[in-house]
Amino acid sequence: MYNFDKIINRRNTNCAKWDTLAAMYGRNDLIHLGVADMDFESPKPILDAFSKVVDHKIFGYTDLNDGFYSSIQRWINKQLGVNIPREWIVFCPRINIASSICVDTLTSPSSSVILNSPAYSPLKEAIVKNNRRLIENSLVIKNGKFTMDFDHLESIVDDDTEMFILCNPDNPSGRVWSRKELEQLVQFCKEKDLILFSDEIHSDLLAEGVKHNSALHFEELYDRLIYANSPTKTFNIPGVIISYMIIPNEELRDKVKKSIDRIGMHNPNIFSVVAVEAAYNHCDDWLMSVKDYVNENEKFVRSFLEENMKEFVVMPREGTYLLWIDYTALGVSEDELRDWFINEAKVELYMATNFGKDGYGYIRMNIAAPRKLLEEALNNMKNVYHKIKHK
Repeated sequence: MYNFDKIINRRNTNCAKWDTLAAMYGRNDLIHLGVADMDFESPKPILDAFSKVVDHKIFGYTDLNDGFYSSIQRWINKQLGVNIPREWIVFCPRINIASSICVDTLTSPSSSVILNSPAYSPLKEAIVKNNRRLIENSLVIKNGKFTMDFDHLESIVDDDTEMFILCNPDNPSGRVWSRKELEQLVQFCKEKDLILFSDEIHSDLLAEGVKHNSALHFEELYDRLIYANSPTKTFNIPGVIISYMIIPNEELRDKVKKSIDRIGMHNPNIFSVVAVEAAYNHCDDWLMSVKDYVNENEKFVRSFLEENMKEFVVMPREGTYLLWIDYTALGVSEDELRDWFINEAKVELYMATNFGKDGYGYIRMNIAAPRKLLEEALNNMKNVYHKIKHK
């Protein structure tokens, strides 16, 4: 029904994934598996909704309508089994903006904010660019997967700490935090009086057999939390620029809404409202199909690496469409590996330095791409593997 094998040329479209990075490296022969957007067509119901907007031929200011809110309520109930009041929903163009606003609005200038490490870099930037002190909570590997060390967490929190920023599923490691881990984290935040900001943009994109556990499942235990999500990652429409927060606590919600209004972000993009309505009401089948395809891509990549380049060890993926790959068995530096990827294999991946010091020894690979594109990239790597393996 859906053709995810179709390869679409995205070059020369002002594409951040293919054009900007090509300009960065000064070449057009790279296969880009770094930036986290999909190389698939977006779902037809969304495209049809966009066409109706274009056919109207007037692109005026847009307001949020009942359908925007009810679509989010439906989706949250379907995905998480949680019923949320409409007034908890707060519009914001991007989660990166939402995290920055929440840090700036809800914490003191001299305060500290905790973030797991390795981490998606814009979450770190939301802290340091707002002149808050970053406290990194280094994730540890236990039973073959990353987890939070709560004893370490207790040792690094201080009297100036006012917020914990969580990424769930975790980017880059692909962990979906267990219900037990989340409950322990929420209890920790409650005891320390920390606001919990939970970025859950990857939560619809789960590996086979994995169930998502959300911060929203614990709002009755502790309501000083902010849940952030968007259909843009799930349905491959990141260029539309639309996200939302769910904020149960009225005091926090009012402060955040006033900040959004103060900087003039009260009107959404004209395509964003219809995107939310179409995505959250008419694209369930597409999402099931794309998850199946990505899961098969993961099996393909794992099998290929194990057979041909066993020094690349793929960590367990529970969520996201990203693979977190350990290359320490190669015994090479990040600079050597980057040079090999770009100049020998002609493949662009995200290196550890994008995610902080705790990411050292890993690379991140986006597998939401047509299988032939992945196969071409992996064969490129295989054909020049001897040049890096025997260094």
